[in-house]
Amino acid sequence: MHALKSLLLTALTLSSTLTLTTATTTSSSSTTPTYSITEPTSGAIISLNTATVISWNTTAPSTSKLSIHLSKTTNETTNLYTIASNISNSGSISWSPPSRVGTGSDYIVVLEPSSSSETYTSSPFTISSSTNASTTYYPTEGEVVKTGQTTIITWEVERNVSEVSIYLMEGELNNNGTANGTGLKNVTTITTDIANSGDVACVLPGSVKSGDDYRFAIVDVKDKARVKYSAVFEVVNQGGDSSASSSGSGDGSGSGTSDSSGSSSSGDGSGSAAGTGKETSGAAKVWGWGWRKMGWGVVGLVVGCLLV
Repeated sequence: MHALKSLLLTALTLSSTLTLTTATTTSSSSTTPTYSITEPTSGAIISLNTATVISWNTTAPSTSKLSIHLSKTTNETTNLYTIASNISNSGSISWSPPSRVGTGSDYIVVLEPSSSSETYTSSPFTISSSTNASTTYYPTEGEVVKTGQTTIITWEVERNVSEVSIYLMEGELNNNGTANGTGLKNVTTITTDIANSGDVACVLPGSVKSGDDYRFAIVDVKDKARVKYSAVFEVVNQGGDSSASSSGSGDGSGSGTSDSSGSSSSGDGSGSAAGTGKETSGAAKVWGWGWRKMGWGVVGLVVGCLLV
């Protein structure tokens, strides 16, 4: 009888150890959320006071929080400027480097997940003097713009135009560069009555269909006949939602503020978020339960053998 009790206790101990070891192993093998900054790219040139995109890939869920700041390759631990603080893991934001940041060729963006002490850095890029968008136009001819992702619109600034509205158009212009009598149609409003700054960040909604004959129209608020058109670009619908958002210096169909730690893209701040993360964790509980069931099966097998 004592031998039977001893064997039974040994079997129970073995089962408990097996369950604990397996659960620990399964938990540690779960995917650890990581981040990879895709924009700015290596060697990119960003202008002061001009909107640009910071984007990243991640395996962390979209509900995760993170912060982003500006640093230099010579001292990565120094926070030179807070771009965004405690924002959602959206995949991209827009940002305009303010004048006080200064120019240089060794800048990097540093991403800090709120849930860990790890940091992730971009490739080095250059910040140059502002061009006032006088020679920079975006999107470029044939550029691909994806729905649900932050994109930048830039245009030439005319001094006698104080405010503009921006619309997404589809179709072709006349040979003289006007839309009169053509099939050009207004697809959606990007933003209205904003300062004529020369740039704005926006996110095309999921309601915009894929096509290769889109362009932006920049309209003088005081004189609707004065319209500038961007180059023709392609839209790729990624199956996102149908809500529109834009960010810049003004009000419209989107959102725009100028807080250095919020989510905006005006002179001082960070940007309007877009995109989603993918959750890859959660398998440990399922496998842990399976091993617990196997552990009790081992006990039953041992007891059965003893009773034979």
